[in-house]
Amino acid sequence: MSTVRISTPRLFFRAVSGKLKSLRSGLTEPLRPMRLRAGRPGAFHVMTPGYHYGDKKIGQDILSGQFNYSGQSVDVGSQGDPWTVNMPSVSYAAWLHSFTWMNDLLSVGPKAKGKVEEKAAAIRLRGLVDNWITHYGQWNNFNWDTAILTPRLWYWMVHWSPVLSSDNASAKAATRRAIVMRQMKYLRQHYKPLPSSFLKLQAAATLTLFGARLTEKSDGYLARGLDWLDDEIEKQILPDGGHISRNPETTLNCLDVLLTLDLLLADRGVEGSRTLSRAIDRMVPMVAFFCHGDGALACFQGGGPNDANRISTILQAAPGEAKPFAYGHHTKYQRLAAGQTILILDGGTTPPVGYDTEAHLAPLALEISTDLGRLLVNCGWNESQALGWRRPIRSSAAHSTLTLDSSSPGQLLPKNWMSKYWGEAVLKEAGPVKAQHKEQEAGIWVESTHSGYVPSTGLAHRRRLFMSTDGMDIRGEDSLYVPLGHSPLSREERPFDIRFHFHPDVRVSLSQDQSSALIVHKGQAGWRFRTDGGPLTLEDSVYLGEGHKPVKCQQLVISGRALSDNDGEGRTNRVRWSFRRLENRH
Repeated sequence: MSTVRISTPRLFFRAVSGKLKSLRSGLTEPLRPMRLRAGRPGAFHVMTPGYHYGDKKIGQDILSGQFNYSGQSVDVGSQGDPWTVNMPSVSYAAWLHSFTWMNDLLSVGPKAKGKVEEKAAAIRLRGLVDNWITHYGQWNNFNWDTAILTPRLWYWMVHWSPVLSSDNASAKAATRRAIVMRQMKYLRQHYKPLPSSFLKLQAAATLTLFGARLTEKSDGYLARGLDWLDDEIEKQILPDGGHISRNPETTLNCLDVLLTLDLLLADRGVEGSRTLSRAIDRMVPMVAFFCHGDGALACFQGGGPNDANRISTILQAAPGEAKPFAYGHHTKYQRLAAGQTILILDGGTTPPVGYDTEAHLAPLALEISTDLGRLLVNCGWNESQALGWRRPIRSSAAHSTLTLDSSSPGQLLPKNWMSKYWGEAVLKEAGPVKAQHKEQEAGIWVESTHSGYVPSTGLAHRRRLFMSTDGMDIRGEDSLYVPLGHSPLSREERPFDIRFHFHPDVRVSLSQDQSSALIVHKGQAGWRFRTDGGPLTLEDSVYLGEGHKPVKCQQLVISGRALSDNDGEGRTNRVRWSFRRLENRH
């Protein structure tokens, strides 16, 4: 009799590890410190960021007084103050008070109208910071939450020179420094209870950078911050350079923070740790590994595409060569690249407890891109989307993979008291998963399996992939089988669907015999999809990787009914399919 693995240990570990409070999702309510004397530090050291990126259009909107986020907007005019108006939502308020838009505002000039417009952006930013200090500098229960305070302090410290320190001798500059000191002391007080996450890594980097900025006694901020940062790097950054959450976007965000800090420390003449520099060296090729043909990231495990310009800027500023490899030994992703075609496969399982609050239940999901951009996608995600979509897009049906019994191979915590304490965590993992990668003269082969459905159905899922050396021929085989050493749980048939979600730039036409389809990419390149399974249907889908609303797109679905006692070689339990690129029509 096969052993059924239950999920209780995941929750038991949470309880006994003492992490209950720190694993809560959303914004917590910080306790006001009993004593928090700010002091008035002297002028900070001048340290200039090694690179800069931002959306100039967003920056120009902010300069004119329009603060737009996630489809919501507040217009206060070019001289107005957004800090005293009603906010459209909690998420909007968190974005506004975190100051993550600073990069966008400061991207205005000098390429546009030269120094005049650049100076206007800096003056506008100083005014916004000073007005924020007037209203919230002493204390506020909402925007002093560490999830908002940490990025705010990070961006203030990164851009302190020359933007926020250009009038260092003035009373306003002295007040800014005092309020920064006050917030930093609060962050240091509340650092240790933070759960190990990107937020904690950013908090450690922020405290480190603050210590390097101080010209007077640092009170241990620099040394202690570096120690804390090294601890988080050891916990979070895997040996292959990926983040332990297996989220490509989180990997990029960590590289951005670590590289920015390292360059600022070098500008200050302070040597960072070997742990920091080695992590950067590992992460650069890992970020390149996750990039599609359009220069943006693959959408897996809660991450979105992000901005290609930001990614390119970070990789160009990093040391060494941003050369992707074929297989992430620790993140467990597979990359098949030939000609102008890139295929990325998720060959891993649910990340560890505490890093799974955004994890997807879709092992063996894949994405494909070409020289024209994204072809095959998962439903994707970006932080501008409505939070109501966050949970649905974590299911297997929202990915280009197989779904058995109309359910995902894993389970999220139900929406009840448990999720209030543990967050949107995973109750039952989607795995285990195994994968093998081979490169031969004919092309690239990957064979992968996962056992996420074995406890409930007795069947494992195997996905075999092949890509030709020119990247114009992609073949796949999906099968459902009873693993060795296991007995069938029943003899009934199990319905399954194999989904292929296409990017909104792709148009699909189904053939009359429902065994093939014509795929047109941006009206230029054509692909022919064929399968020996079926029926093959064309259905609607949505893509959330861009904008603040889901974009309608299409998906091909191969449906069938698998026998529960099969070895995966029969026609009922095995489906073969292929993508072949057609000659250009132009």
